[in-house]
Amino acid sequence: MRQTRLTRALTACCAAALIVGVAAGCSDDDSDSAPSTTSSVAASTSAESSKAAAPADPAVTKEITEAYTTFFNGKAPAADRTKLIENSEGFAQVLQGMAADPQAQGTTVTVKGVTLTDDTNADVTYDLLLNGTPALPDQTGQAVKVDGTWRVATATFCALLSIQGKGDAIPACS
Repeated sequence: MRQTRLTRALTACCAAALIVGVAAGCSDDDSDSAPSTTSSVAASTSAESSKAAAPADPAVTKEITEAYTTFFNGKAPAADRTKLIENSEGFAQVLQGMAADPQAQGTTVTVKGVTLTDDTNADVTYDLLLNGTPALPDQTGQAVKVDGTWRVATATFCALLSIQGKGDAIPACS
């Protein structure tokens, strides 16, 4: 019973953050705050890099793009998605809950650019889509190379979850 409640709570948090994030992020008193909300998410997911960044070669760009598109594909099996995030074990249950949520199945991502910051880190610009429509355009996240595989950085996923203030409910984001 406790496990079921936890799963439901985590699923609700993640689904709400990814699906309704724009509405929640734009619900402050200033009616034209959508651009600043998107900017704050981009800023919070952006790596602070003082090193000169370089465009990734086509093979690296392809691998990172595939990691992002599979990870953020709401219809992809949770097991496939879990393999593509840093700290996989910390998000397995969350991703299983999201896979079972019909609303979360409408999410996808379009990767717009990949820039290497070093051999194992990259900045990724992307649009998060809901049913094919940009819900969070022009986001900046990170990819990290773990055990030879490019993955979505924990900080990127946690920043998206934090849009609604729910990222802290996920132990892997603490």
